[in-house]
Amino acid sequence: MNKLFIMLITVFMLTGCEEKPFYVASIGNGGSLDGPYSLGTISVADVLGGGAGFGYGAVNGYPGASADIGRMGVPKHIEGYWAKKYPQGGFQYFYRISADIDSELAEKKIRTLQNYYKHFERKDGSMQVLVEKERIQVLYSLFCPSNRFDCSGKEGADPNGWVVDSPIKGLDVVVLFDGKGEMSLTPFPDSPYEN
Repeated sequence: MNKLFIMLITVFMLTGCEEKPFYVASIGNGGSLDGPYSLGTISVADVLGGGAGFGYGAVNGYPGASADIGRMGVPKHIEGYWAKKYPQGGFQYFYRISADIDSELAEKKIRTLQNYYKHFERKDGSMQVLVEKERIQVLYSLFCPSNRFDCSGKEGADPNGWVVDSPIKGLDVVVLFDGKGEMSLTPFPDSPYEN
């Protein structure tokens, strides 16, 4: 065989057999699990070179604030700032994070949820950022509320147990990232909370 033919076969094998990255979310949610927060500048980068911002300002509860985030792929990195608010106003604690997200595992979890339901066909979901003190999570949901749709899962569709109930129950999510940021009693330098 000539070298050109072998090179063409090699190139085809390296590019033709791999699955291309895909868009998974067009809606973003930012919320909290333990009272009022300010989501400053929180961004999630994706494997496609894009991402979305989740700095929605004042939030309280799940799923929290919502916005159109365009087209987002599988997440790979999260960074940003958030602050715990006093009920009467002002900030109690300040937090920040910069961490990688295991994008290969995140993609497997997203695909599991996209193929989970017997009768629910939506494939474009919502990417959700939730805070609780220094803890920060990135969740993915297809928003199949069990009170309005048949959200029963196919048999054997989730052998790893990745599909879990959301904080409001009756809504399935997969947890793509669950980490802890740094905490401070004063604003971090270069944060949106620094005067």
